[in-house]
Amino acid sequence: MSKCRVTLDVNIDECTRATSSLALMILRVLISPPPSLLQAVVLEPGGIHCRSTLFYLVARLLKQYAMQWRLCLSSCKRSYRHPKLFAREQSTSATALPVINIPRASIFELGSSEPVLHDVSWTVNPDEAWAVVSDGAASQHLKPALFGALLGTHRISPPPPAPGGLFPFLEDADPHRYVQMVRFAHRGRASGDGFYDFTARYGAVREEDRQTLRETFFPDIARPLHNLAIPAFHKRDTAPEEAGVAKADRARKLEFFNMLTDWLKLKDLLDLPMVALSNGQTRRARIAQALLSDPRLLLLDEPLTGLDFKSRGILFDLLQELKQHRTSPHVLMGLRAQDPLPEWTTHVAYIKDGGKVHTGRKEDVFRSTVTPAMSATSPSSSKPSPESNYKPRQHGHPLIDMSGVTVQYGARTVLSSIKWSIRANSRWHLIGENGAGKTTLLALLTGEHPQSYTQSSNLRLFDRERSRWATPLLHRQIGRVSPELFNAFPRRHSLTVWDAVGTGFDGGFVPKGKRRVGLAPDGIPLTPGSHEEEWRVHRMHEVMRALGPAQWHSHPDKATTEWFFAQPFTSLSPGEQSMVLLMRALVGAPPLVLLDEAWAGMDKAMVQAAHGYLQDDGEGLTDEQACVVVSHWEEEVPWGPEDGVQRYKLDSGNGKQIFPEVNW
Repeated sequence: MSKCRVTLDVNIDECTRATSSLALMILRVLISPPPSLLQAVVLEPGGIHCRSTLFYLVARLLKQYAMQWRLCLSSCKRSYRHPKLFAREQSTSATALPVINIPRASIFELGSSEPVLHDVSWTVNPDEAWAVVSDGAASQHLKPALFGALLGTHRISPPPPAPGGLFPFLEDADPHRYVQMVRFAHRGRASGDGFYDFTARYGAVREEDRQTLRETFFPDIARPLHNLAIPAFHKRDTAPEEAGVAKADRARKLEFFNMLTDWLKLKDLLDLPMVALSNGQTRRARIAQALLSDPRLLLLDEPLTGLDFKSRGILFDLLQELKQHRTSPHVLMGLRAQDPLPEWTTHVAYIKDGGKVHTGRKEDVFRSTVTPAMSATSPSSSKPSPESNYKPRQHGHPLIDMSGVTVQYGARTVLSSIKWSIRANSRWHLIGENGAGKTTLLALLTGEHPQSYTQSSNLRLFDRERSRWATPLLHRQIGRVSPELFNAFPRRHSLTVWDAVGTGFDGGFVPKGKRRVGLAPDGIPLTPGSHEEEWRVHRMHEVMRALGPAQWHSHPDKATTEWFFAQPFTSLSPGEQSMVLLMRALVGAPPLVLLDEAWAGMDKAMVQAAHGYLQDDGEGLTDEQACVVVSHWEEEVPWGPEDGVQRYKLDSGNGKQIFPEVNW
C-alpha cells in the first residue's frame, strides 16, 4: 500500500481543534481500522495527517466539511453593537453537562465534624443564571462556606459521585485552573499580617513614575517593550506551529480585552495613574481582569460593593451578555439580601441562618419570603427630598473649611475649586459617581494627599491651615472607615478585637499603653488609674455594647462582650471586621467622623445596629462632632431630611451642596 500525506491545513483555533477531533473520531469509528493502521492517523498541531491511501478520499472530504464549518460559524456572528461582544446565542442543549452537582450533602470546615450547611441539594445547569443570596449571619459565615465548597476550602460529605464529581462540565480539566473567585468585600482574612502604607500611592509626583491601570491589572497587554530591547530577554524560541498558536491566542485575547474595556467604560482610564482612579473604577477593572484569565466558572462575591447606579447597570448588562455566549465563563454572583437581584436571574440559592440552603427557581424560592429588589434601587440623585421635610440642625463652629481647593495630575483636573464647610453637629451625605473625586477629597481632609500641603491657604482643618498640622496629630482628630483603611489594616494573629478598637484613640495601627488604649496626646504613657485611662476603658465597653455581637449575632448569648473582645481580628468575617473598624472610628469621640463604604460586608442586622447608634437617639455622636457618610444610596445613610442631613455632590471634579440648596 503506497503512502501519501494529506493535511487538513486549517488554522489552529477552537473550531479547528474541534473539527480535527471530530474528523479523527469519524475515521476511527466508521472505518474501524486495525491497530496497525490506526497508528497511521495522527492528530497533530497542523491538523490530521493520513499516511494511508485508504484514508485519502475520506480525509479530503473531511477537509471540505471543516472549511464549510468554519465559514458557517463566522457567518453567524451578529452585527457590531456598542460594544460588540459575542457571536452566538446561548445553547440550550438538554444534553449539556451540569456546571455544579451537589446531590444532598452537608458542608464542613476542614477538620471539623460539625456541618456548617445541612442537606444541600444544588445542581446548576449551563442555561441557568444563578445568584447566591444570604441573609442575617448567613452573609458572614454560611455564604463563604458554600463558595468554599466550590473552591476546595470546605469538605463536602458525601462527596459528589463520579463520573463528573462536583463540576461535571469540566470533565477532566483541573478545577484549580478553571474555577476562580473574586471577592469584592475588601481584603480577606489571611491577606498578609502587617500594615501597608496605602497613602504611598499619593507619593509619586511625576507622571512617568505612576503605575497605570493598564500596567497594574493588564501587564501582558501593557505597552510593548522598546524595539531596541534584546529579543532573547522577552522572546523565546518557538516552533512555527507554536508561534502560530500563540499569535492567534494573543489576537483573541486582545480582541476580548478591547471588548471588555469598552463595555466596562475602562478604555479612557487605562493609561491613567492608579492614584487618579476611584475604588469603583478599579473594581470594574478587577472584573475585566478575572474574565481575561479564561475561567470556566467565575464566582463574584458581592460585586456590587462600591459601584454607583450607572456602574451596577453596566455590570448587569455585561453579565447578561456573557450568558448568551456558549464559550464564556459561567458566572455565579454572591449577594446580600439588601443587594438588587438582576431581572435576568433565573435561579437562587438562598442561605438562611441555621445552615439551610433553599435552591430552585427564583419565584419558587422567594414564594413565601420577601424577594430582593429585582433591579437596582433608586440612587441618590440631584433632586432633593421635599424641603418641607427638612428640619435644620443647630450647627456649631467650623471644623473644615475648603475655599477653592483644586487637585491636578498634570493636565488632568480631579477637583476644581471646591468650596465646602463642615461644622460641628452637622450630618453630611457625600455623593458622586465612581471617579467623581470622592476618595481624593477625603484624602485632603485626612492630610494624606500631598497636594493638601500646596492647598494649605485654601484648606483649614480644625481652625489651622493644613501645613500647621503634623499628620499623626491630625489623625487623632478624625475617625474614619474606608476601603483603603480596611484593606491596609494589620492582620497579625496576635491582634485582638480589643487591640484593634483601642488604636482608635491615637488614630494609629499599633496598640499602645499598658491597657492597650493608646498614649496621652503628648505621646507619654497614660497614668495608671487616671481619669483619661478610665474614660477610655469605659468608651471601649460602651461602643461594644452598642455595636457588638449582642446587637446582631445569631446567638448573642454565646457571643459575649468579653469573648468578642478576645477574638483575633483575623478570625472575623469581613462584615465583623467592618464593624470593629467602625467601633475604632467612634471610640475616641473625634470631632470629625468620615465613613466611606463603612457598611461593606455587613449583613442587614449589622447595618441596622450601626444606623441606630449613629442617629440622634442612639447617642453614638455628640453635638460637638460632625459626620460624613459616603454612599451611592440614600437608604445607606442613617439620617433623613427630618434629621437635618445635608448633601454634597461631586460631579466630574466640581462640587456643590445640593440639599438644602444654598446660594454662594
